[in-house]
Amino acid sequence: MKKIITVGTLFFLFFVSNAEAMNAEAKDVLYKAYPVQVMAKKETAIVDEQSNIIKKVAQKEKLTLQNIKGNKGIVRHSSKQAFITLTDFHFVQLVDGSNVLTYDEVAYKLQLLSLMYPSLTKLQQIGQSVEGRSLYALKIGAGKKEILFDAAFHGREHMTTNVLMEMVETYLKAYVNGTKIEQYDVKRILDEVSIVFVPMVNPDGVTLSQGGKVETPIAKLTAMNNSTNFDRWKANINGVDLNRQFNVNWHLIKTTKPSFKAYKGTAPYTEPEAVAMKQFIDRGNHLAYVSYHSSGQIIYWSRAKTQFERSKKLVKGVSSITGYKMMPVTAKNEPIAASEDYFTKVKDRPAMTVEIAPFAGEGSVPSSRWNDVWKRNKTVALYVANEAKKW
Repeated sequence: MKKIITVGTLFFLFFVSNAEAMNAEAKDVLYKAYPVQVMAKKETAIVDEQSNIIKKVAQKEKLTLQNIKGNKGIVRHSSKQAFITLTDFHFVQLVDGSNVLTYDEVAYKLQLLSLMYPSLTKLQQIGQSVEGRSLYALKIGAGKKEILFDAAFHGREHMTTNVLMEMVETYLKAYVNGTKIEQYDVKRILDEVSIVFVPMVNPDGVTLSQGGKVETPIAKLTAMNNSTNFDRWKANINGVDLNRQFNVNWHLIKTTKPSFKAYKGTAPYTEPEAVAMKQFIDRGNHLAYVSYHSSGQIIYWSRAKTQFERSKKLVKGVSSITGYKMMPVTAKNEPIAASEDYFTKVKDRPAMTVEIAPFAGEGSVPSSRWNDVWKRNKTVALYVANEAKKW
């Protein structure tokens, strides 16, 4: 990628495991701005560049956070740049799931959360895309047990990213406020089971599908797409379907050529995004895995060797919450070479692929579906975490 000042290129320079891991090089680099309203946890101060106090801020006073510099937040005071200590503030609203969330916005807000809640979150760079955009995993909670959720394996399925980011926002807010979400005691659950979110597995494909700027020549992409309508793009930027890259019956998939969808690649794990997810699954100890996709309102799952009944119970529970059809496990309809299959094979633990919306054809899910999608999925990760407490 060209060395432009974006969240992706900034994170290309350094690995972030938590808020204290930022290096000196990053401290003078500003992110692309995504203003967020924040509220003071207690009486605190706005300071200048030399840390001199400019103004006292009362508890619950709201400010507009303009940007981040190092581990400080940038605000405006008397038309001048000033700074706050991010751990002294809560966010008021992080994202709006009814709007498109770009890669840069997601990456910025993940970083912001890691700085605001260093004891409750852990942010990791787990790999990079073909074009150098960093892939992130954010863990929320203090529990030693962990479950894994991911989204946007496919470019046009970026509404799944919105679902995970809304979960992060909603669960963190409930945790710090000590409130329940429906019947779920969020703090109690997250103190026992942490939830790991990978909100965007395929940032290049998402960026292309959303009409954003990519470095791969448009002529090359148009040839693979056979169209200038990139809203339908599912693959990564190389024209490979990342959810056909895992070495579980990969050989059974028909060989085609690079395309906007369905191409499995020349071999398993040729694509860096698939490698990143494989390695993250391999080194993790996640008790369950949910991969969010977007079209069909169905749930696919696989036959774990020794945990079939546990898997069936968990999938049945998610089906009951969402209203999505629980697909039978047969050789005919079981996904092949998908991340869910790989997790089930190597971990022998529950995994599922959740399709969040009615069939959308060759395109992204329309924003008009958002309210229904969120209502159905709001408590899914809490349900899975609550079940994992018992294992």
